[in-house]
Amino acid sequence: MKLTKYGVTLNLLTEDKIEMIRIWRNDPKIVQYMEYRGYITPEMQEKWFNSINNENNYYFIFEFKGKEIGLINVRDIDSQLKIGEAGIYIYDDEWLNSTISFQASMCLYDFCFEILKLTRINAHILKDNKRAIKFNKLMGYEISGDEEDNLNQLYILSHENYLTKRNDILSIINY
Repeated sequence: MKLTKYGVTLNLLTEDKIEMIRIWRNDPKIVQYMEYRGYITPEMQEKWFNSINNENNYYFIFEFKGKEIGLINVRDIDSQLKIGEAGIYIYDDEWLNSTISFQASMCLYDFCFEILKLTRINAHILKDNKRAIKFNKLMGYEISGDEEDNLNQLYILSHENYLTKRNDILSIINY
């Protein structure tokens, strides 16, 4: 599966790419923002891939101008409740302070809301990850009511909030 929109391409994660993702995920610049901070072995990565390679999880490597730069996902999709949990990280430092994360997220969220027909997307963000909190709020996420004191906080994105923020973002980015 491949999604292309907003100037980015999201390619469904395949087994031949999991070693690259493992190397990215073990890098201290990524690990510091993750709840699980232990070292991931090739065996652990293989087991993880086998557990997420199904219709309830969509993990994509996203690329810009033909270069693979990060990972984005919606996982643990509940078809009954129409909810999934999203996550993203950019590995390539060249694109950290660009609009690429917005473009990749909008591509994924359009897929989630328009194709998968989700009504809500959740994200868990570590309380000290100020960059991710700011980004997610700009995307339309709101912190869940009782999360202020938690280390790993739940943020919620409704379809309505996303559509409003997407239009705002589209008016200022040039892709």
